[in-house]
Amino acid sequence: MIVPCAVKRRWFAPFFAVAVALGAAPGRSQPAPAGPTVAVTREFDGLSEARILEAIRSAPVVGRQNVGSTSVNFHLHLRGGIDAAFKPRTTTQGENYRAEIAAFRLNRLLGLSRVPPAISRSISRATLRLAPDSPVIFERDRSARGAAIYWVPVLRPSRIDSAEDQVLWGRWLRQGHAVPADQAQRAEEISTLLVFDFLTGNWDRWSGANVPMDAHGHLVYRDNNHGFEEPFVDGLLQRSRSLLQRTQCFSRAVIRQARALTEASVRAEMALDPDRTSPPLNPAQIRSLLRRRDLLLEYVDGLARRYGEAAVFAW
Repeated sequence: MIVPCAVKRRWFAPFFAVAVALGAAPGRSQPAPAGPTVAVTREFDGLSEARILEAIRSAPVVGRQNVGSTSVNFHLHLRGGIDAAFKPRTTTQGENYRAEIAAFRLNRLLGLSRVPPAISRSISRATLRLAPDSPVIFERDRSARGAAIYWVPVLRPSRIDSAEDQVLWGRWLRQGHAVPADQAQRAEEISTLLVFDFLTGNWDRWSGANVPMDAHGHLVYRDNNHGFEEPFVDGLLQRSRSLLQRTQCFSRAVIRQARALTEASVRAEMALDPDRTSPPLNPAQIRSLLRRRDLLLEYVDGLARRYGEAAVFAW
């Protein structure tokens, strides 16, 4: 069975089917509530976000393994069984680790549960057991500041970054083309990933192995440390725009949540990270994010005027 992109698939079950504290769940088209929302339990990988964040923030490290290739990255084995990746501040990558935390927080603002939970954490030099010439930067107390990121136990290649698959889903997401019914969920996940990466300004997604899927076959939006660069120069903007324009079909709920972003709401969400000295996004990065949001809405609204909302908001 072939499903046109223009057909709204109301039967589609949103990724992880979680309730969203900051708006309606993905896939629903009702207006966002006008007043304060009721706090609900968010989940990732079948675990509550709160439990994951507490574990990766504070659970004792019982082992560590260096798994970095292009950046310094550790697999931390934590007491209690919920492991973490740890990306510290370094002389080579600077404070790029903050983008991992900001990406997780933006994922929440958009009503998604596709970015692994991430939170600031400091690890002692003795625990990391690093060579004297390591690029990791240590504080006066000999600890390394960085991002602790939930270690998703099962990740498999999705292959959507292969040349063949990019041609395939590139057709699905164009107006006038069709999505096979059994690929509707994958098409939405890719479309939303393109939106997410445009908002974060992540130029590194398609460089290889950055779009894995979990044990259930859903895409996981990981490796976000190249997002939120500032200044966001014209070259990066044009590259990001060209990637966004690979889709002409969108999730109505995700675009609605993007439309609702304000400087205050972004600042409040970022302030939920416990590191008060180095928040996930600084004021310039927040302004840059909102400028990209405005360009996203300009693009989507233009498509809706041309093709109609029913065609553009396919989910």
